[in-house]
Amino acid sequence: MIGLDTCSIIDIFRGDKSIKKFLINNNEVLSATILSYLELQFGINPDDKDHKEEQKYYDNFFSEILHFRLTDKACKKTSEIHWKLRKKGRKIDQFDCTIAGIFLSNGVNKILTRNTKHFERIDKIRVIRY
Repeated sequence: MIGLDTCSIIDIFRGDKSIKKFLINNNEVLSATILSYLELQFGINPDDKDHKEEQKYYDNFFSEILHFRLTDKACKKTSEIHWKLRKKGRKIDQFDCTIAGIFLSNGVNKILTRNTKHFERIDKIRVIRY
């Protein structure tokens, strides 16, 4: 199973050619996290009518894709990742840390992203760039 980072979901929505090519050739199940849904919501202005179509797309996307929620197990995994990286002086954004924690706590050890700089710092997660 491959986890989608938030930027991957945005690129799917925008029709990015690189991610389309990856998806056409991919045979693995894809998944997401509820944290990505939250990040997407921060980018949607409810008063902007142009954002209404984007909102519909993301709502539909998350109703169809397997997505993992934030659980106590995921919180503990996220904390473990955070402290390991902090001790090494290699901290990353808390959303990215939490997305990785959610995936790893659910047995997903691959992530599809353009944000390789952050996710490559995390042990036990394989970064797939498109």
